[in-house]
Amino acid sequence: MKKNAFLTFIFACIPGAGQMYYGYMQRGLSLVTMCGLCLMAGTVFDPIVFFAVIVWMYSFFDTYDLIRHMAAGEPKEDALLLIGSVDDVKKLIPQHSKLVGWGLVGVGVWALYDLVIGNWLVDFLDYVLHYNGYAYQIIHGIPNLIIACLLIYAGIRLLGLHPAKKDNHDDELPPYPHE
Repeated sequence: MKKNAFLTFIFACIPGAGQMYYGYMQRGLSLVTMCGLCLMAGTVFDPIVFFAVIVWMYSFFDTYDLIRHMAAGEPKEDALLLIGSVDDVKKLIPQHSKLVGWGLVGVGVWALYDLVIGNWLVDFLDYVLHYNGYAYQIIHGIPNLIIACLLIYAGIRLLGLHPAKKDNHDDELPPYPHE
């Protein structure tokens, strides 16, 4: 089905909209979600906004790649990016419920800190120690510092650069006897 070239270009400039314009709803939804999550996370930790730009660029060129495949008679499958399908998402949620739970606790603690604790600490430091504005920069920089440290730690773990654990054979369970 031939689509309007001008509308294709306009929709390709919006992450996920070009995919949805051509009927790839799951693919478009995943790109919109990834871009939105990167922008939201970027409000907490500014460098993450860079990933939103990468998602935007990928989405733009993916729109035209989908058109090329459809014109060649080999349309790509419509599936969620990074996960696969909706069924895969349903399988992941119970397995990673603790991770999601800790993520929600972390977001809640950050929100509580940002709304209440951080402002109270700024007022307290300004009143008691007369920091004259430096307290705001210090107190409101703590969440960015924590997130930066967590990202560095996660990157080190993913790259396998963390120190190897000592082999402690006393903690190992004996093999299960087969009958």
